[in-house]
Amino acid sequence: MTGSNELELETSQGRLAGLGWRCAGAPRVLALHGWLDNAASFIPLAPLLGPVDLVALDLPGHGHSGHRHPTTRYHFIDYVFTLEAAMDALGWTDCHLLGHSMGAAVSVLYAAAAPERVRSVTLLDALGPITNEADRTAGRLRRSLAWFRQGPSAPRRYRSIDEMVEARRKVSDLSADAARLICERSARAEGEHVLWRSDPALNWVSAVVMTEEQVLDLLRHVQADTLTFQATTDAPWISSDRIDARKQALAHGHHNVVDGHHHFHMDEPAAIAETIRAFILEHDLAPGEGNNR
Repeated sequence: MTGSNELELETSQGRLAGLGWRCAGAPRVLALHGWLDNAASFIPLAPLLGPVDLVALDLPGHGHSGHRHPTTRYHFIDYVFTLEAAMDALGWTDCHLLGHSMGAAVSVLYAAAAPERVRSVTLLDALGPITNEADRTAGRLRRSLAWFRQGPSAPRRYRSIDEMVEARRKVSDLSADAARLICERSARAEGEHVLWRSDPALNWVSAVVMTEEQVLDLLRHVQADTLTFQATTDAPWISSDRIDARKQALAHGHHNVVDGHHHFHMDEPAAIAETIRAFILEHDLAPGEGNNR
């Protein structure tokens, strides 16, 4: 596998763009990026995975994919239906899932909802979605409605990609090279400035999120073998106790800890590539035909 090719899919859920490292007859892998990232986040890792038929999507509102209609919202659960539509548009009956952060959380939900279409799951620094305590439901809904009344702010204008890269690095752990990959795919030119392609509505405060009990139930229903990588840097959105409980909920989990931060798959892809490649090859059977239970 060498360079990627741009791809575009017309799906029942709208137009999706992405990058493909295509290899006919090789294991099919669908890669899903994190929040406010895009398909370019898999550029460092993809060529190291060997002969796989890999498609990295730009999820709706990200990268070169279309935005959701202004009358809708970016409800997290809707990405499950995006994934289903993408697989149908690709003509894939099943595939391996490779997800980072938000993309990993979407992969968990899809694997629980459609076990017959998932050969294996690889999760990069997320074992499911962010959760909320049940007694915080009303407060979150109020914040979401307040955001809706205010509306999204106008996209920020930058004088150059370099300025955009620096802005992104101030709010993330991204290295300069990793940030540039993401920013170059996320940028659009307008006159003498560059702006984000991503939908400002992605910053919407979600009206409802799952409870931890709901996520544990989903994890218990993942039938595919699941490979996880957790960065040594503590995540601010989940406690170590909850991570341990989620690992216990996965019946067929294979867990790893790697040195680094949240975007380790971009900065140190060689540290995980061989493990992922071997795992995908070992479990490249249709669901129910052997390794997957």
